[in-house]
Amino acid sequence: MNEDLLAAARHAQERLIEAERDAEVARAEFHRAVRRLHLHGGSLREMGPALGLSHQRVHQMVESAGGSRRWSPRRAVRRMAGCTFCGQAEQEAGPLIAGPGVYICAACAALASDVLGAEGPAEPGPLRAVPGQDVRERCSFCGKYRMECTGLAATQPGGRAAQTAAICGECLMLCAEIIAERDS
Repeated sequence: MNEDLLAAARHAQERLIEAERDAEVARAEFHRAVRRLHLHGGSLREMGPALGLSHQRVHQMVESAGGSRRWSPRRAVRRMAGCTFCGQAEQEAGPLIAGPGVYICAACAALASDVLGAEGPAEPGPLRAVPGQDVRERCSFCGKYRMECTGLAATQPGGRAAQTAAICGECLMLCAEIIAERDS
């Protein structure tokens, strides 16, 4: 194989890859600019002829850049939260401590602390201590796996909780601080 021709082919290939990347970036910038124009009041039917495109193509570009939702203040939607560990609504359980898609009440935080502080297997209840060798369980608040934390308390499979949830010892200490600060 001719090494000079091979080097020329590789160089042309690199230029092609770079040109395709530049074209993709330019396309995305163009689509975002068209979307901004639409969000600031431009109608799809007006924008199409002004850009030399059909209004359907302008619509596709706006959607590919994030959609045609007009900018407006969102209404605050307060979803009724409940404790992920015991399933009680906030009105019954009291103020909740929130994590990413998970909530815990003070009673469940205390129960989790008791479960983690117990020596030996705990008596059956809504929460269980996750064994140290369990590599799949992780804290619902911080995301650490069982092997990365000092202890992990989790809901019982098939228990009252709507979903499986777990909390590590470090997150329980933060909960205790939040509860103490809230109560003082």
